[in-house]
Amino acid sequence: MKPTFRPLSTLLMGGTYLLSIFISFPYAAFLISLFALFVLVSYFPYLPRTPKILISVLLVAGILMDASGNGLREFFLALQTNANLLAIFIFVPLLSIPIQQGQYLKYIEVIFAYYIKKTHHLYLFTTVAAGSVGAVMNVGTLPILYDLTNTPSFKPFDEVRLKALSRGFVMAFMWSPYFISMALVLSYFDVTWLQLFPIGLAVTVIMMGIGFLQERKNSSTIPEAVTTQNPVTLGAAKRKVLELALILLAVTAVILVTESLTDLSVLTIIPLAAIVVSAIWSLLIGPPRELFQSFQEYVRGKVPSMGNELSIFIIAGAFGTALLNNGADDWIRYLLETLNITHVLILIPVLALLMTIPAWVGVHPIITAAILAITLSNSPLFADDHLYLSLGLLAGWMLAILSSPFSGLNLLLAAISRKTSVRIAFKLNLKFALLVWIVCYLVIAALYVIL
Repeated sequence: MKPTFRPLSTLLMGGTYLLSIFISFPYAAFLISLFALFVLVSYFPYLPRTPKILISVLLVAGILMDASGNGLREFFLALQTNANLLAIFIFVPLLSIPIQQGQYLKYIEVIFAYYIKKTHHLYLFTTVAAGSVGAVMNVGTLPILYDLTNTPSFKPFDEVRLKALSRGFVMAFMWSPYFISMALVLSYFDVTWLQLFPIGLAVTVIMMGIGFLQERKNSSTIPEAVTTQNPVTLGAAKRKVLELALILLAVTAVILVTESLTDLSVLTIIPLAAIVVSAIWSLLIGPPRELFQSFQEYVRGKVPSMGNELSIFIIAGAFGTALLNNGADDWIRYLLETLNITHVLILIPVLALLMTIPAWVGVHPIITAAILAITLSNSPLFADDHLYLSLGLLAGWMLAILSSPFSGLNLLLAAISRKTSVRIAFKLNLKFALLVWIVCYLVIAALYVIL
């Protein structure tokens, strides 16, 4: 498969979806599904063994549910089920272009060098950086932050950095509008981002505080103060980081205002905003040639690296739709009735188990979350509980990502740190992941009582 075919099919899939929102043209759904099929075919040879097996199983199972001509046609068209979520996943990383072009992470490095004197300081600053910058740049932030803190003074505290990076990053699943986890619940449940944001942010602050206090108990002094050759002063670094925060807040505010003034969904506005803002922002801080070069790097490097998540999410949407077309909502309703689960607060722990246990053996939470979201959002039994179901799915997603040795997060951290993903998942993060879920559950229960 030619190297250009993978990014081309990916961009055509996302671009055709966005174009179809504004311009009605024949066969739009067919074209999006066709490009989604091209994505599956083009990426498949390059995927690791476990995703290949999962995709093959889901593909065969989905087709066998209805192998008639009409069934195959419906399954093909269902490949574009998650096109709105995939557009976010494809285009939001464009915001990393001006962030890197403006060297904002270098200014963060200056602040790190000045303030970090003990290991709990290292944990706090790394957690906040991973959660804030990572909320926009996604998983690509982690290798950069790991390199920024990979100084001689910080190297002896590698596990502190790994805990901070993984925990800070995964907390953004609860509140960031740029994450596919948030996009999924907004797509299927009758909730808004403004409903979920304050709750998710509150949980994030609580858990960051708890993690900081835990690290403070066993804190060590960093033997040698970190120095930097960067001529930038601390004041200039603070101003630059504040500038980054204000820009990202302004972009988020524009997205919310646009949603309130138009009929567009936030799921459509976010990728459009990412495209427009990244282009304007980059042109304001650099020449067009630099933007073009960065976009080429995005097409050649970033887009091909999305293959695992893109392929799994495409097939998960099609498989979930096939399940729904074949009575999955009735199956789940029967299962819940058999287990006598008629209350959302009893259902939420079951959701956590359904997402976490498969994740431990290599089933990506995207698959289980998509299937659960599709079926539960159509269940009349929980029609009034969409807010709690959304929070429950997000909490289960975090638990699965943090504690699974097969999650992309832990595999990436294992690759850059040369530690095993099993050690990162189980030794460093399992207890904290369970604590995060318990805190989320208590918050959900409290909201249920209050509301």
